Amino acid sequence: MDNFSKIYEEYYLTVYKYFRKKVGENDAEDLTQQTFVKLLSWIGCIDKIRSPKSFVFTVAKSVLSDYYRNKKMLEITVSFDDLYDYTDNYDFTNEIESTDFLKKLTKREQQIVHLKVQGYNSKEIGEKLSISGSTVRTYLENIRKKIK
Repeated sequence: MDNFSKIYEEYYLTVYKYFRKKVGENDAEDLTQQTFVKLLSWIGCIDKIRSPKSFVFTVAKSVLSDYYRNKKMLEITVSFDDLYDYTDNYDFTNEIESTDFLKKLTKREQQIVHLKVQGYNSKEIGEKLSISGSTVRTYLENIRKKIK
C-alpha cells in the first residue's frame, strides 16, 4: 500500500469528524474529499513529511478557510457588473444596496446571482442547479428587471 493510501485510511474518518463538527453533516463529506484531493497534489513529498497528521490537518484547515471565505463572499456586496455575459450602457450598480436587494430575491434567484458572481456561465449554473441554461438566462433577465 502506498503512503497516500495509508494516510487516507488513517485520517479520513478523523478529518470527516473535524469538518462535521465545524460545518455540519451536509458539507463535511465534500470538505473531507477536497482535503484529500489537495493532499494528492503533494503525493511526491509525502515520504518527506515528518508529521502526516499535522500536515493533513494543515490542509484541512486551509480547505475550511476556503469554505468560510466562499460562504462569506456570498454575503458580501455583489458586483452586478459581472451579472451578465454582455454589457450595456445602463449602470445600475449604484442604485441599490445589493445586500438589501438580495434579500428581496427568491432563494433560487440568490443561488443564480451567487454562482454568476463566482464566474459561472449560464450553462454551468444550469448544470449545478439542474435547470437549463436558457432558464438561467431568463432568471438573470428577470433579476435585471427587478434591479431597474
